[in-house]
Amino acid sequence: MAQMKAGTSSAHERPAERMVFAGLAGIILPFIVLAGVFAAVALLPEPEQCGHFGCLQVIGHAWVGGLAAIVLAWPLLHLLRVRPAWTVALAAPVFLMPVWRLAETGVGDPITLIVLSGAIAYPFAALVTTPRLPLPWRVLPVIPFAALYLIAWV
Repeated sequence: MAQMKAGTSSAHERPAERMVFAGLAGIILPFIVLAGVFAAVALLPEPEQCGHFGCLQVIGHAWVGGLAAIVLAWPLLHLLRVRPAWTVALAAPVFLMPVWRLAETGVGDPITLIVLSGAIAYPFAALVTTPRLPLPWRVLPVIPFAALYLIAWV
């Protein structure tokens, strides 16, 4: 049987710990994206060359598309010792999309919803992807997000 050193454990084996640290990643992620936006605005060409809304439009499409959520979350979750990080990073957009869609409909403050979406979605993604978790605990968190997704599209 393989043994791990105490300092190199895969940490956060309990679902509550996984959820807390995944939520922390969801809180940190918008600030990383915002820093990337500021860096891109400083480095990209003049707004006339980027489109109607300037260069921020290109960055906005990348973020809302969910790809940035996966690409940036994976190393951040790994850094916070949420294991396996890739499953949480891949599952989080399923929980992010209904909140983003709700923000697009104008219910509530869209900026607040988008910024807080990570704090909402990543803990649920961590719960659903927790190894050796019984099936009901994996299915139950998906139901409210599926209902929210349907409500936001109607």
